[in-house]
Amino acid sequence: MTSDDRRPADDLDPWAPDAVAPAPTRPRRRGLFFAAMAVFALGVVFTILAAATPFVIGRDAPTLLYLGAIIFTPAGFLLGLLYAILGSRPPRV
Repeated sequence: MTSDDRRPADDLDPWAPDAVAPAPTRPRRRGLFFAAMAVFALGVVFTILAAATPFVIGRDAPTLLYLGAIIFTPAGFLLGLLYAILGSRPPRV
C-alpha cells in the first residue's frame, strides 16, 4: 500500500469516536444554588433589620435578629461555596 492509495468512501475511520448517543449527564445542582442564595439573602435581611431596628424603635434589636444574621449569612455562604466546589469537579467517566 502506498501513500497514494485511498480507502473506500464507506470505510470508517478507526480513530473516529463511535456514533453512539452520549452518556446521560447528571442534572446540575440547581437546587443547592437556589438554597444557598435564599439562605444567604435571608441572612442579609436579618442583618439589615438588626442594624435598622435601633433607629426605628429607639432601643436595641431583639436577639433573634442578631442570631438570624449570625446563622443564616455564613450558612448561605458555605452552601454557595459547596455549590461552587461541587460544580468545579470534572464529570465521572
